[in-house]
Amino acid sequence: MLDITKIPTEEFPLNWERYNRLMDELRDAARGFARLGELGWPGGRDFDRRLMEIWSQLHSVWDDIQETERRLREQPVSG
Repeated sequence: MLDITKIPTEEFPLNWERYNRLMDELRDAARGFARLGELGWPGGRDFDRRLMEIWSQLHSVWDDIQETERRLREQPVSG
């Protein structure tokens, strides 16, 4: 079994820092389009909603990654 403790955090495909940065960027972009929508930008509120759906999906992926890490930590490491 893979020893996940051997993977440097900065090399993990979606680490805490990258996850937070992506979540912040998505939320900020969504809120920006919401504000533009209030000013009359066509589809601004729809862009806000769609970006927040992506935000929610990324959160769900993050939860799944965390659960996978927990399971991997509980299994014996071979080698």
